[in-house]
Amino acid sequence: MIEMILAFIPLLLQGFLIDLWIALAATVIGLAIGLPIAWVRHRMAWTRRPLRVVIRLMQAAPVYVVMFFLLNMLPDDVEVWNWTIVIGGITVMILAQCAYMIPYVAEAGFDMLCHLREGEIGKALLFLPNLLRGFNVVIMSSGFGAAIGVAEAVGVTVREAEMLETMGERVALFLTAIALFVTFFSAANLLVQQLARLSR
Repeated sequence: MIEMILAFIPLLLQGFLIDLWIALAATVIGLAIGLPIAWVRHRMAWTRRPLRVVIRLMQAAPVYVVMFFLLNMLPDDVEVWNWTIVIGGITVMILAQCAYMIPYVAEAGFDMLCHLREGEIGKALLFLPNLLRGFNVVIMSSGFGAAIGVAEAVGVTVREAEMLETMGERVALFLTAIALFVTFFSAANLLVQQLARLSR
């Protein structure tokens, strides 16, 4: 059983790297689109109400619904400037997670800009732990990718468990995956708490 767990850990870590890649890409896109939305909302008072409605609508869409919608709506590949971009499961997951991160960043960014205007630097710096919280949520919800064949951590764990013969081996495998997830998310939560303390 120890050999099985030792063989599984590198596979789980590879899957977890895919989770991190999805979360990082969604966060970067969320920042690139969400911060300009926050700035426009902050600078142009007449945009606040319509943009708030758009943000609320985006927040109301569950990631897994957006994921299946994109999976069935997007073509298999797209040609951009003579480059063919293949639209696979990871791309779909990144775009689905953007539906969460863009409004999240837009809201947190708007709050940050309001605090900066008031000279409340400490409160404005809460944007950083809030961004890490959003990143954390995206990593956790990237497990939905298993439903469309993305080889992220949850998908890898389920696939490996299906190949095991006994219930004891499956339980050991799931407990190993849970222990690694708890370790990562505990470390991430400690980092968020430290950033929140520093910004006070």
